[in-house]
Amino acid sequence: MRLLLVCLFIGLTLGLGQSAQASEDAPAAQVEAWPLLQTGAMGSAIFLQDRAAARATDALLARFGGKPPEGLIGWIAVQEDEGHLVRFLVGDLGKPRPGYDVLVDKTGRASAVIETVGADLSEEHATLFRARNTAASGVGALRCAARYNSVVLDDPDSDGWLVWLLASTTDANKVPMGGHYRFHVSADGRTVEKREQLSNSCLDLDRRQAQQGGQTVGLMTNVIVAPQPLEIHVFLSLLNRLPIYVMAGDKLWSVQGALIREVDTSKGR
Repeated sequence: MRLLLVCLFIGLTLGLGQSAQASEDAPAAQVEAWPLLQTGAMGSAIFLQDRAAARATDALLARFGGKPPEGLIGWIAVQEDEGHLVRFLVGDLGKPRPGYDVLVDKTGRASAVIETVGADLSEEHATLFRARNTAASGVGALRCAARYNSVVLDDPDSDGWLVWLLASTTDANKVPMGGHYRFHVSADGRTVEKREQLSNSCLDLDRRQAQQGGQTVGLMTNVIVAPQPLEIHVFLSLLNRLPIYVMAGDKLWSVQGALIREVDTSKGR
């Protein structure tokens, strides 16, 4: 299965305030929830590609003295046996071209930046970039961050794509639990077939609250759009290196990286 990520260089700007909320909107519809093992694998794939893009971006900025090179519009990251190839794109959004390549291995270590200006962009990569832009144009009213990161994966249930818009933050202590979206996009990258809002409101947690008495106990949240934790909780657990406890479907769930399990609360009674 092909696993690729598409994301604008400085994040997807939606023209929002830092903490816009849509609490007065109608409750979000129920979203698709995969089996727990698949949910864990999907969240892990999102995390690995997001990490690869971040490390490659650091390498590119270091190469150009802390500033993005002229003409940069985004990137794609393609999973390979030894990690990810992150290809930065230049030109315009309607006709992107390769600009620079960075290899990121399985440990997250980035190689030297390779200039690829003048190379051709494959139709598959152009389609992925198009799918990301199509999803970005269909974001809903719930907007919990000024900038969103985007991830594109092969849809395991169709010939199309899954696109995530992930509420992002530059605050190392903030964990954005709310405001994330999942889109189902057609195989040609031109049509949003379904938009899924993965929370009903904005919710930022302070990761310092996961520490009690010098020990890491984790963060607590709840989910009303699904009967179990979602791939976003796996991603956030891996990203923040913290357990996340989720109340969903009248049950308490533990998310520790890709491992999702129901917590037996009867022992505490």
